[in-house]
Formats: sequence, C-alpha cells, structure tokens
Amino acid sequence: MKYSLRKTPSHLHVAYKYGEGTDGLMGRNFVLEVEGNVLTLSIDLTPNFHTRSKSAAAYLDAVNFAHNHHKLRYLQCADNLVRARLIKAWEQVPDPKLVMCLEMGPRGHFRFAVEPHSLFMGGIQFDVQDVLEEEDSGRGRTRTPELHGSRHL
Repeated sequence: MKYSLRKTPSHLHVAYKYGEGTDGLMGRNFVLEVEGNVLTLSIDLTPNFHTRSKSAAAYLDAVNFAHNHHKLRYLQCADNLVRARLIKAWEQVPDPKLVMCLEMGPRGHFRFAVEPHSLFMGGIQFDVQDVLEEEDSGRGRTRTPELHGSRHL
C-alpha cells in the first residue's frame, strides 16, 4: 500500500558524521510504501539539481550529498504534515521497520535503515542505522546488508 505524505517541496536538514551539516536541500513527493512490517519512505531530491545557477546552495548541497551519502548521520524534516501522516501509518503496523530511500534521478538512489523520532520543536528526524543499498549510476555498485529496526517514534 502506498501513501502520499506530501507532494510539494519541504526543507530538509542533513547532518553527516564528523560534524558536517546543511540546510539547503529540498525534498518533494514524500511517499510511504507499506509492505508487511517494513515502511519505506521515499523522498525525491531531484529538484535540487534543477537550477540554472550551479553555485546555488540547493545544488551544491545535493552534489555534496551524492558524494557523501555514506556519511549520513540523520535527516530532519520540519514538516508537521509529513510527521503526522508517518506517525499514523507507523502506529498501524506491528513491529515496524523504517527504510528511507532518497531519490536523486540519474545520479542514483540511496537507501538507509533509519530510526525515526519526533522532534520537540515539530517535524521528524530519521537517524541512520545502516546504508542498505547504494545505486549510483556513476559508481555502479550495490550493497544490501541485513535490515535492523526498532520502535521509536
């Protein structure tokens, strides 16, 4: 079953290991797919590449993410609509496990086992537990380890 959580763009905060972070990314088309107890949240990051200015913050942050996705520590979405709809779906699944898939168009897509939790100031944060799959058209490699999950939300 697929659920649309949000179609319009929303700001994302991304933090990497070793203290790096960025607020320039935009995500759109937040879609949640439920198969058994696995919930897969897909976020389209391709709008960040659709700019004339290659020095724009969104473009530079997207290029940086494509190169440093393996260092991703967490992703935050301050959108309360995404948070509310995700929580509603989460509560309907026994022993849920969450996978986040970040779509980058021709630059590939990246899948992560994540642990969600609500933020005090609103929105939701996805803490990366493991890189599940990397499909990068420039590198052509794929890795799919075991999915680990827990119940936090």
